[in-house]
Amino acid sequence: MPRTTLSTPPPRARRATCLIAAGALVGGSLLIAPAATAAPEDGPETLGLTGADVMTHLTEIAEITESYADQSYRAFYSPGYTAAAEYAEQVLEDTGAFTVTRQEFEEPYSVFGDASLTVDGTVYEGSHFDLSEGTDAPYTAPLAQPAEDADGLRLGCVADDFADIPDGAIVLVQRGVCTFEEKIGFASTAGAGAVFVYNNTRPAEEGVSPEDQLTNVASGPRNEANAPAATLPQASGETLAALIDAAPADAPVEGTAEIVKEFLIGKTFNVIADTIAGDPEDTIVIGAHLDSVPEGPGVNDNASGSAAILALAEKIAASDVPNDKRIRLALWSAEEVGLVGSTRYVADLVANDPAELGRISAYLNYDMIGSENFTVGVYDANRSTFPAEGVDIPEGSAELEKVYTDYFDGIDQPWIDSEYSGRSDYQAFIDNGIPAGGLFSGADDVKTAEQAAVFGGEAGVIMDRNYHTVDDTLANVSRESIDIFAPAIGNAAAVLAWNAVVPPVEPSPEPTDPPVEPSPEPSVSASASPTATTAPAGTTGSRGNLANTGSEVEGSPLPLIGAGMLGLGVLIAAGTIIHRRRSQSGDAS
Repeated sequence: MPRTTLSTPPPRARRATCLIAAGALVGGSLLIAPAATAAPEDGPETLGLTGADVMTHLTEIAEITESYADQSYRAFYSPGYTAAAEYAEQVLEDTGAFTVTRQEFEEPYSVFGDASLTVDGTVYEGSHFDLSEGTDAPYTAPLAQPAEDADGLRLGCVADDFADIPDGAIVLVQRGVCTFEEKIGFASTAGAGAVFVYNNTRPAEEGVSPEDQLTNVASGPRNEANAPAATLPQASGETLAALIDAAPADAPVEGTAEIVKEFLIGKTFNVIADTIAGDPEDTIVIGAHLDSVPEGPGVNDNASGSAAILALAEKIAASDVPNDKRIRLALWSAEEVGLVGSTRYVADLVANDPAELGRISAYLNYDMIGSENFTVGVYDANRSTFPAEGVDIPEGSAELEKVYTDYFDGIDQPWIDSEYSGRSDYQAFIDNGIPAGGLFSGADDVKTAEQAAVFGGEAGVIMDRNYHTVDDTLANVSRESIDIFAPAIGNAAAVLAWNAVVPPVEPSPEPTDPPVEPSPEPSVSASASPTATTAPAGTTGSRGNLANTGSEVEGSPLPLIGAGMLGLGVLIAAGTIIHRRRSQSGDAS
């Protein structure tokens, strides 16, 4: 589809001249001045990224997705995903600043039919788990339940809870405490012929009634040894549980389960784009998942993060000063079925190119930045709010969190911690020791009264009421949220990937002064170990730490070299301006 580039890069010749001038000016100033940075006078550096830039691409992706509404929207295996990914590839290639590749892979998925349990002529409609097994034909057997716990609940969270169920029974289990995968696994090991998990009582603020289906849920990776499984609403489950309890031991209630699904293999791909500029020995990876659930267009989840990546790409390309570190932009596929695309990417590096994995110094993740009842969430890498139990947070992640919080504090934008749970595509990176950070506007967490007082919106309601539904459309995205998050995304890229490094100066062949001891503060250099680079305290919005130039050392020749470079930069810049003015005069005549 056609698109309008918001910031057109200058022609190559003019751009080269600009870069030489800029390099001379910047290099000279660094050699003259002490190695320190300060926030620009007009506010933090954001690469000029705005919400309007993001909305341009978000609108395009939304329109593409809606055109495939009858073909699973933008599900990873669908033609809608392919069309959206091709649009993204074109945007990235058109910048001229990236090398764009695909990482192709295959992943199983399932197509759903009916899911129901019929008892005494009454059909209780259910819903599917993503990758649970299905029935080959209607399956009839007695109904059973796991043992009660001390609170009278039948949760089935330990294997012994299923010790007394009859072999081949259709087992009814309450939701709660442990995972769906554990419940289904324990019941299957005990010999269940089918499993139905019914919803528990939900908090009133969620707005879920006892008749509502438990939809769009996963029960872990596919396990063909498990019994077929599905879900039921709370009201259906409680009715059936009462029938089971009332039936005589020698005449149990029977039911017929139908869980119809087909397992297929989908071909898909991640889109990977590396900047042509930047040190390939030090890479910042910035990613978002492009796929949606098949039930809805996924404009917030996660066309919003993907659109931010594309807008960021154009701003990186338009920068007059090229990035010092290589930036790798990634649009992941198959996130919605278990973080598959990002996991495949990292696993491939682990297996086939561990040296390249070691060159990645940070990963930034953007998954949902336009929730209609939003909060401004920053991944809580320093565990100041959430303990992050069961999640290993790599060293350097807290510094990445501080990049975002320093930016928000610097512009007086309130923010909150978002749980560092591994629930999105940063999981594979942190599992392999790479520091990670990111932003999140909220999904199915309920907004508190305190949060509503700070961010606006409605307390007692989840942050995205359209999450994983057909209503996750462009009309239901918060433009206010996009406007807040976009410049923060630009700022993080600027802080981490632009890092002025001064080339080494050849020593004088006949030194007249004694050798100078190395500075205790290390110069910035590429490292094979994953470490994050952040702005020093008091320099919010700067483009990262600067190398120690040694310009304060007594007798150092660097100030004179710097002055020369400044002069060269001024001459080139002046020449460029005169040439441009003459060209413009010639054009006007």
